[in-house]
Amino acid sequence: MPAYPWLAENTLDGRDTAKKLEVLRTLGVPYSDADIAGAREAVKGKTEMDALVAYLQGLGTLIKSKR
Repeated sequence: MPAYPWLAENTLDGRDTAKKLEVLRTLGVPYSDADIAGAREAVKGKTEMDALVAYLQGLGTLIKSKR
């Protein structure tokens, strides 16, 4: 796998995270009001690498539950 060093260097500020969750909820993703309210704080200080790993782990869990 190629190296993506900026993923470990760039930190998230969570500025748009709550808005993204609101949009995803309109598309049917079951985010609660508490999830949306705490979204900025949940990602604050995390890196893009942390977010990518969490996303991939979520996909793996979703795939297992669909089979």
